[in-house]
Amino acid sequence: MTAEVDWQWKIREAIERLKTRYDYIGRKTGAPFLAIVYPPDAETAVFKEWNTQVATLGNEFEVHAIDVLEITMSVLDELGGENVVQAMADPMPGANPESELGNMWLNAVTTAVRNLSVQRNDKRPVVVLERMGALFPAVGPRSVMQQLWDSTQNSLEGPVVILIPGTLVEARVYLFLGRQEELMYRGDIL
Repeated sequence: MTAEVDWQWKIREAIERLKTRYDYIGRKTGAPFLAIVYPPDAETAVFKEWNTQVATLGNEFEVHAIDVLEITMSVLDELGGENVVQAMADPMPGANPESELGNMWLNAVTTAVRNLSVQRNDKRPVVVLERMGALFPAVGPRSVMQQLWDSTQNSLEGPVVILIPGTLVEARVYLFLGRQEELMYRGDIL
């Protein structure tokens, strides 16, 4: 199977799981996460195909896309880009600006997911995290999933689909952006 066919199959499979196994996504591991790992250089085509396939879900689903790049940029705007650069270039003793920034991003993403994952009507909610590469190198998708699980596990009313730029190394291990190896021990991975 070529890489292009592989990511196209993954998107079709994810949509099929949402349609037929909505309540069972991630059930074996206890977390309603569905990760789709795709080649980083195919991101534009992946998002186009994802949006085309999401349109086939029908009226029983309410899909909410969260642009992680947008969230990270808003946190940077609040802090002031120059302040962040200065803190990273010359950190205070005992400080870890990259880790602190990563935690701010995690909190902002978690809040956005929590706000969108509640069922507001008779439709089934689905939250999709897009442009995860914006988190690198401060944090990765595994940290996002762990934060979501720790803070919102009782309030996630539907699955969270995470579009991860990278490559699968093993059945549950992927290289985030081809650089950072992460284990996905909660949820399902394609």
